[in-house]
Amino acid sequence: MSDIRLPVAGSDFFTEQTIAQFVIPAGAGATFAAANNIGTITFNAAHGLTLAPAANVPPNYYISFGGSTSGLTGTGVLVGNVFRILTIPSTTAITIYTTITAATVTSLTGIPVFYPWLQSSQQSGFVAGPTQTIATVVTPFAPGYLQAAAWNFSLGANCVLQYCPAQNAVILDGPTTSALGGTPAVAPTYRTIAAASTSNQMWVVPPNMGLFASGTTANSFISQIQ
Repeated sequence: MSDIRLPVAGSDFFTEQTIAQFVIPAGAGATFAAANNIGTITFNAAHGLTLAPAANVPPNYYISFGGSTSGLTGTGVLVGNVFRILTIPSTTAITIYTTITAATVTSLTGIPVFYPWLQSSQQSGFVAGPTQTIATVVTPFAPGYLQAAAWNFSLGANCVLQYCPAQNAVILDGPTTSALGGTPAVAPTYRTIAAASTSNQMWVVPPNMGLFASGTTANSFISQIQ
């Protein structure tokens, strides 16, 4: 029996990607520290964020925040904005670029965000990629590759697909924050276009559309059409 397939007109899928992450509570004892516009957020337990995931699991290039903060100084807000993760220096900490200089973050939550193409590429518009430290070894990674794509998705209770109707969403890093004159004090408004535990096919255009972690333990699946 032959396993040769006849060519058929149509589209192929990239290998299905599985996302098991959900909202990460910062928790009691979590801290925020800033120096030279680099903010370090340290969660009270392992955050599970990684740039070197298992096969067919997308890496963590971007994060938003929910919950609440207090004692903000400098300019801007954390909650509602989307930031490029600059480094993952430990299993409990991440760094972002921000003009916020101090914050109390014990009631903050981290929200992993995923955009097409769910992979890295030197073709990214970002100047430099992030780094991750494991057992004191610092490993550089290529930046995330952003490009609109069609997704077939089956969401679990852990993710929602959101869009920004005003089309003013920005992924914040050094160049974008500088261009805006600082971390925005008013975050973009996002609306849910595909709720948790739903399935569909949709054209996803970053950064005004993206998959945001939500809810609780579950798996969400994405097959990107090429």
